[in-house]
Amino acid sequence: MRNTIYASLFLAFSAALSHAASPTLEAPPGWKDVLSEGKVRNAVIVLKGPEMASFIVRRAPKAPLDNPAGTRGYLQDVLGGLREGSGKDYRSSGRVETRVFRNGLTAQLIKGQLAGEDRVLIALFGAGGTPHLAVLMSAAPEAMVNSLLGSIQIGRIEGAVQSAGVARSLDGQLELALGGGRRSRSLLDSETAKGFVLVIQGAGSEVLFQKLAEADATKPGEQAAIVRELTATSAGVAADKIAPVKAAATAAGPVAVYSWAASGPAEKLSVGYLPWGYWGYQLFGRGPAADELMVGALAALKAGPTAVPGLLASTPKIPIEKQGPSRKLVLGVFAALAALAAAGLVTWSLKRKNR
Repeated sequence: MRNTIYASLFLAFSAALSHAASPTLEAPPGWKDVLSEGKVRNAVIVLKGPEMASFIVRRAPKAPLDNPAGTRGYLQDVLGGLREGSGKDYRSSGRVETRVFRNGLTAQLIKGQLAGEDRVLIALFGAGGTPHLAVLMSAAPEAMVNSLLGSIQIGRIEGAVQSAGVARSLDGQLELALGGGRRSRSLLDSETAKGFVLVIQGAGSEVLFQKLAEADATKPGEQAAIVRELTATSAGVAADKIAPVKAAATAAGPVAVYSWAASGPAEKLSVGYLPWGYWGYQLFGRGPAADELMVGALAALKAGPTAVPGLLASTPKIPIEKQGPSRKLVLGVFAALAALAAAGLVTWSLKRKNR
């Protein structure tokens, strides 16, 4: 039963985040969306334009976003691949340009020339914490780049964003004040269908609250282990690579537990569980500050209009195993001191007998 819950939660989390983080682009006039033809692996945008022009955006999880030298080498390798694949002698000065577009997207890009004329533009950018590669091939790529890269939308801002006032969960149980870099967005239909009731954003990260039915609830004593396992599974790492499970208090009273793990360059995944009356909420976070955002959102969380104070007061506490390395060290020191004390007592007793 518990493994079934793990699997369903992980799939829901992955589906919500992948949908939320995917770049989208409405084909401009004269361009045709051919993504459904499935000819480009890991592609999220594939357009065909006038006069043999093309624009492709695909996920590139191994691309080095935060390493200038690595980025230059990566973009040059992509250009080399285009040169070999097309049989055309594309060349580049090797200069990498950082450009910020009107939609807020920041990209590292190089240009490829054919017979001295710009014919290819290759760009690397992050979307939802995942590197993406864009390749624009055209007789005049500079004339088209703003209407393409500059018009891309990142899925996680598809919903209406609320940056002030109070954010309230769909079930009315949870609410928190926005501002100070913390905001909320409306849930996507695919998210509400999976039981998500609230989304909080901040510091380039996002935390989703998923309500669990009473039938899906597990014993309080198992929740720390569930959080630990979900964190490792979500990040795709071994359990010993995640942060220790910790408690996170709420302004409403119930205390959550959470953990996090690195899932890539400057990217974290966080998982938490918030007990609430006789049910609870599973929390999933993603982004460079996924752990801090989760703790901050929980700290600001208050009871919503449908919450019953008596039920909240009866919310169980989740025990956390505190047998960590530091505790073992302390216990070891105490054991050593106890052994020394015992040895001293024996020595003192023998000396007293020999008097």
